[in-house]
Amino acid sequence: MNKIKVLIFVGRMEGGGVEAFVMSYFRELHDKVDFTFMCTDDSKAIPYEEIERLGSHVVLVPYPKNIFKFNKAMSEHLKVNKYDIIHSHINTLSVFPLRMAKKYKIPVRIAHSHSSSSKKEFLRHLAKSFLKLFSKKYANVYFACSESAGRFQFGNKAYDEGKVVMIKNAIDIKKFSYNISYREEVRKSLDIKDSDFVVGTIGRLASAKNHKYIISLAKKAPNFLFLIVGSGNMEEELREEISKQGVQNLHIICPNLPINYYYSAFDIFVMPSLYEGFGLAAIEAEANGLYALLSTNLPKETLITGYGKYLPIEDNDLDLWLEEINKKPKREFRSEMIVRAGYDIHNAADELLEHYKKLVG
Repeated sequence: MNKIKVLIFVGRMEGGGVEAFVMSYFRELHDKVDFTFMCTDDSKAIPYEEIERLGSHVVLVPYPKNIFKFNKAMSEHLKVNKYDIIHSHINTLSVFPLRMAKKYKIPVRIAHSHSSSSKKEFLRHLAKSFLKLFSKKYANVYFACSESAGRFQFGNKAYDEGKVVMIKNAIDIKKFSYNISYREEVRKSLDIKDSDFVVGTIGRLASAKNHKYIISLAKKAPNFLFLIVGSGNMEEELREEISKQGVQNLHIICPNLPINYYYSAFDIFVMPSLYEGFGLAAIEAEANGLYALLSTNLPKETLITGYGKYLPIEDNDLDLWLEEINKKPKREFRSEMIVRAGYDIHNAADELLEHYKKLVG
């Protein structure tokens, strides 16, 4: 039987949550589905070696901001390569690859919403609000990682009519389980003492992640060590802000060890995002047994184990976060709850495969 041919449009790969989602499903399904990755040529973290080792390859195209070059590159590829499905993961920007996919008669065109929006990012919010008007024009299948992400991109009517399919942000639970060896290796590499209580977060260095709130927390809690693990276009700005504020107990770490190692080095996890489609890193932290402090802007589905708290993120709410951190909560291991909720990648990948099979008939 021929494999289903799927073009995964990932966009810019920077080592964020969407890329982690895509790679998790790819690792499970690479021998059952013929995947091709399409990424923009400004990507900084494409795992070429793993993708090629698992039998796929990467096609580079310009970022859709240069729409003429983007359309030309997609046209050249789609003229000579036929697919059963295009699965686009770039939220409201999916309108651009899906338009070309429709032109070249790819029968199944999936728009996958991984995000929502915040009015605090005024220009970005304005652009998303405009582009989402076209979210259903070229797609004929709607996927989302959460109710809020689905409602934001595809509208309440489509969601309430059951037209939006929930695809869980599942993880390899064993990979993210607590490991004392990982803890020791990370702490040794960063010269962190056993006695240090580490407040950590992992994610792209982007405005939506609200890392400046963590800088404010660190400034008010000099007895704790704060780690921001990740890379992105805000790195220089954040480092300048840390220096300007004179914060000595916060460090930005560009990871040189596997990302799952860092959770074991933390003692509590924080995620004060302005918005999230879901918040994949939060599940990874829960799988590690960490108490998770999450912004109230995250979807209600995120705190699967219940081990943690949602908190508001205004300036006058800093003391609420510090009150929880000061409790120094111990790890609690509730991975079975993550499995029961359907967020184990081994089961979730089978569900995605069944969706693909039904869509291609």
